[in-house]
Amino acid sequence: MFGFLKNNFVFTHADSKQVVSGFTGESVTDEMSLEAYSRDASAFRVVPKKVWYPKNTEDVVALVVLCDKEKEHDENASLTVRAGGTCLSGGPLNAGWIVDMTKYMKKIHIDPIAQTATVEMGAYFRDIEDAALEHGLMFAPYPSSHRLCGIGGMIGNNASGEKSLRHGATIDNVLELTVVLPSGEVVTMGPRSISSVDLLREKEVLSLFEKYGQALQRAAGDVRKVASGYRLDKVVSGEMFNEAALFVGSQGTLGVVTQAVLKLVPVPQFLELLVISAQTLHDLGEVIELVRAYNPEGLETFDSNTFKKAEIYLKEHADRMHAYIDPNAHLFILVQLSESTKQETEAQAVRCHDALRDKGYFVRHVTTETDVASLWQIRRNSLLLIRDHNEKGYKAVPCIEDVIVPIVSLGVFLEKLGSILTRRKIEYGFHGHIGEGSFRIIPVFNFNSPSVAEDIIELMREVFVLVKEVRGNISADHSDGIIRTPFLEEFYGAELCSAFKRIKDIYDPKNNMNPKKKVGGDIAFLTQSLDRE
Repeated sequence: MFGFLKNNFVFTHADSKQVVSGFTGESVTDEMSLEAYSRDASAFRVVPKKVWYPKNTEDVVALVVLCDKEKEHDENASLTVRAGGTCLSGGPLNAGWIVDMTKYMKKIHIDPIAQTATVEMGAYFRDIEDAALEHGLMFAPYPSSHRLCGIGGMIGNNASGEKSLRHGATIDNVLELTVVLPSGEVVTMGPRSISSVDLLREKEVLSLFEKYGQALQRAAGDVRKVASGYRLDKVVSGEMFNEAALFVGSQGTLGVVTQAVLKLVPVPQFLELLVISAQTLHDLGEVIELVRAYNPEGLETFDSNTFKKAEIYLKEHADRMHAYIDPNAHLFILVQLSESTKQETEAQAVRCHDALRDKGYFVRHVTTETDVASLWQIRRNSLLLIRDHNEKGYKAVPCIEDVIVPIVSLGVFLEKLGSILTRRKIEYGFHGHIGEGSFRIIPVFNFNSPSVAEDIIELMREVFVLVKEVRGNISADHSDGIIRTPFLEEFYGAELCSAFKRIKDIYDPKNNMNPKKKVGGDIAFLTQSLDRE
């Protein structure tokens, strides 16, 4: 294990230059560096003023306090944390300071007995994955970008992926957080008895939970995963209070997480894969419910538009897939099964296969290791296939890519969504964690059009109304960022958004931490931040 100490820091301000006593890290302001930090995987570009590389929690405290001092001279001074840059919502983009912990704050400690990982927020998921794998363990949320993303971003967005079907999202697998609050105070957050709540901020949060918790839970929809807003509904479970639930998914708007203790689970030892070719969307809910009865370890999908691009850009993998699919299908569903023994896993795969076949569905059992790997390569590269291969002037814009709907509404939702996209003449591809009703629908827009911003906004409004009608949510994994924050009030209503605003004020009353995300973002900021290059 490793720990951190708190120091006192002295700051001076002269000639617009900061002298930070005790800060041991580095900073850059050159044009090339600032340009690199102006983009992530979203459709936005926001150029920061400065990038900081802290070496430890003490350095983060120094920056947080310095930012507060800077506010006296610049009302727009702010601090935003960035990790791997894979965010699709524009969460780590900011015109103030960027704090990147991935250069130095990368310590990882695996406790194989307790099955936990204690990690600094600069650690990449791939390094945590490799370290845990040495002990036969894994961090289960496992996003598609698992070899690229940082753990800080996963916690910031409440990310999850193909293995969350059994084990839940990041919020369900975080045991403890070390956080630097905007005041500079370092606190440890984790579950504890409600009777022990004694600090003013904790009492205020508990009061907000009592007033709004149930209403927020209802408004969030009938779905298992939610990354929009603040998870006020999660701060109390039974007789336990857990402040950390607000910080997972908060996108660094309440404070800076510097360390986390994560729950690990054993890596599945035995795997079998089925692939279903779905000709229609109408009975999709029935297909998923049938498959879920066989306890799948993963349940993922990608559509025919994505596969057509794979036939060009991932030809070797697509060629292998042809032997297992109906080429006229609308979408393809990967069903990964895993039980405690090889024999039981194989038997479960046969039972699931036969049940699907008996219902008349087109299903194949993929047993060749290279073919299994190829199918997963296409699924895990689905976003890149749609994002990176379009006509000149056209861009894939992650804007409705993170919706999640109840399983019973899958078919109806996708049919209505298809009608919306067809009527608007928008090309698209989709993929996602279909086992939980989570979709990555990536629409492609003409950036040569002067109305492109309005086209994006109008599509989002129409789709989000549909999502609300079927009791879904506008974000399952990617959180709000620049793209969804302006729509939170339309989705949740003014009263619940006032609770979000109160949460922000409790922790960050001066709005120093990643402003315009979750609270305060608007259509104007979305429009002006859109990357038109």
